[in-house]
Amino acid sequence: MNHVENQPAVRRKRLLLTGASGMLGHYIQKVFSDFDITTLGRSEGCDVKCDLTHEEPGLPEAAYDLVVHAAGTQDASGARELNAGGTRRLLKALEGKMPAAFVLVSSAEVYGKETGEDVDESSPTWPSGEPGSSKLEAERLAEAAFSGTGTTLTVLRPATMFGSGMKGWAQEMFTDVMNGKYLHIRGNEAMISIVTAFDVARAIREIYPRGGTYNVADGSPVSRLSLAEAMSANAGRHHRMSVLPEKWARTLSGPLSLFPGLRRMFGRESIDRSMNSLTFSAARLVEATGLTFHRTVDVIARKSEGYPYEEL
Repeated sequence: MNHVENQPAVRRKRLLLTGASGMLGHYIQKVFSDFDITTLGRSEGCDVKCDLTHEEPGLPEAAYDLVVHAAGTQDASGARELNAGGTRRLLKALEGKMPAAFVLVSSAEVYGKETGEDVDESSPTWPSGEPGSSKLEAERLAEAAFSGTGTTLTVLRPATMFGSGMKGWAQEMFTDVMNGKYLHIRGNEAMISIVTAFDVARAIREIYPRGGTYNVADGSPVSRLSLAEAMSANAGRHHRMSVLPEKWARTLSGPLSLFPGLRRMFGRESIDRSMNSLTFSAARLVEATGLTFHRTVDVIARKSEGYPYEEL
């Protein structure tokens, strides 16, 4: 008798993924390639075509082993409807078929910090903008929905993510560097936290059975100058960079910020933000999982020896 042939097939775990066509969704699908993945999103290629900004998805009757809610936006104009409203509609669709585990991809913006060093999960959440406040509302909706249900809830608060298809200020900065429109303030040593989307996906894989709330950052804060230089190296050649003393940059910010093409370069808010250090601690996540993160600035410069460029 062939005992191997008579053994029942091992059921692959079922994963429902929102935001599948986004940057993070791409990496999640790679990291969870051994799962049966049902994708949910606005794109035609999604298994469940649904715009969570105004639609409640129709889901199969059977419960999923894991739901990863990665759909979201940093665009203030649509943040409330997608980040909070979309979460509410997804949770409504899951009523009666609660998953074994649910991961909400939130954001470090829920802290509402403009400056800070090693901000951890014990820090108060006081978001001022729509992206951060709508993500915090999504967290509270998920906590209320799964309280007492047996579903393991994990909330991740990533720092700014980098990867193929990135958006927001990271993409804007990359575009400015490529076009020679990036302004560096001489002597500015402000540090920020960043992380690769691939490592965020890896973190989801490792932490979802445990549950809890965690920051996600690579543990290697970087200056904006180093980040700009890495972006320049990514293109394989050096791009011209404007460097001015802070006094001159602020003097010019008034008249030059009136021109749309120079607003990101000389806008007062842009200058203020670039001068502030804001870093996040992921020590709790590292302690729980033992994960070692890639140094994101090296990944961007394409000089990280351990990063799987060829697979992603």
